[in-house]
Amino acid sequence: MNFFLTFVEFLVAIGIVVTLVTNYLIINKLWKRRMLREVTESVSIAAALLGLFNGIPFLIMFLLINPNPAAATKTTIGIVTAVIFVLIGSGLWVAEFRKRGFRSLFLRALNLERKESADLLKRLVQPRGATQILRVLHELASVDGHVDERETEIIRHFAREWRLEAPGTAGDGAQGGMIGLRKAITDYLNLNPPAKQVADLRDVLQALVESDTRVAWQESVALEEVDGMLAEYTAGEDAVLAMHEVLIVPQSEPQVEAVRTLLPGREEKFVRGGRVFSVGSFFSARYAEFVCERYISLGLFTTVVAADQAVGGQ
Repeated sequence: MNFFLTFVEFLVAIGIVVTLVTNYLIINKLWKRRMLREVTESVSIAAALLGLFNGIPFLIMFLLINPNPAAATKTTIGIVTAVIFVLIGSGLWVAEFRKRGFRSLFLRALNLERKESADLLKRLVQPRGATQILRVLHELASVDGHVDERETEIIRHFAREWRLEAPGTAGDGAQGGMIGLRKAITDYLNLNPPAKQVADLRDVLQALVESDTRVAWQESVALEEVDGMLAEYTAGEDAVLAMHEVLIVPQSEPQVEAVRTLLPGREEKFVRGGRVFSVGSFFSARYAEFVCERYISLGLFTTVVAADQAVGGQ
C-alpha cells in the first residue's frame, strides 16, 4: 500500500512538471509574438478570465482550508498562465496601442471578443446553399442593370455572416437578367433546402427589392415569378398554382429548324391541330409575356397560354 501511495505521489509530481512545461511552451509561442496585433486578437480574454476566477477559490482551499501542496502548485500554474494570457490578449505590447492604457486595451479586447463570440455558432448554422443564396440575391439586385449601394450592403452583410466571398457588384458576375435569376433560383431549390429557409428567403428578396426605394419593372416581374417558384416549393404536393405556358408556333419548316436550334431537345406537340414548341411554364403572367416577347423579337409567332386560353400572340 505504501508503495502504491508513493507511486501515485510520484505521478502527481510528474504531472505538475508536465503541466509547467506544457504551459511554458504555449506561453513561449505567444510571448515571442506578443507585439503582433493578429496574435493578440486571437487570444480569448474571456476564457482566460474564466480560468483565472475559477482557479482562485481552489487555490484558497488548497492553501488554507484543505492544504494540498501539489494541487495548490498546479492551480497556481493555471492562474499565472491565465494572467499572462490576459496581458498578451489585451495588446499591451502592440506598437500601435502603446499610447493607450491597460484599462482601455482590456475593454477594447473584451468588446472585440463580444462581437466575435457568435462567429462559430453562425458558421454552424450557415444555411444550406448559402453560396447559391448569395448568387440569387446578386442576380435579383442586378436584374434591372443597376445594383444600388443599399442592395450591395445587404448582400455583403449576409456574406460576412456566412464567411463567404460576396459576389461582384454593379452587375459583375450576373448570369443575365430575369432569365439568370430564374436559373439561380432553380439551382438553389435543386439543393433541397428546408421549407422554412425558403420561406425566409422570400422575405429577404422582398426586402432587397424595396431597399433602394425604387422598384424597377424588371424587379417587380422577376419577384412575381420567383415568389411563385418558392411558394410552390414550400407548399410541396399541396401546391395548386396557375401556370402560364409560352408556346412557339412555327409558320414554316425553316422556322421549325430555327426553333429546334434555339430549344435543343425540346419535343414538338400538337395543340388544336397546330404544331407548337413549348418554351416552358411560368408562374407569373407578366414573366411569361416577357419570355414571349423575346421570341417574338426573333420573328417567331409566340403566345402565352393560361387555363387553355390564348393570352397573347405575335
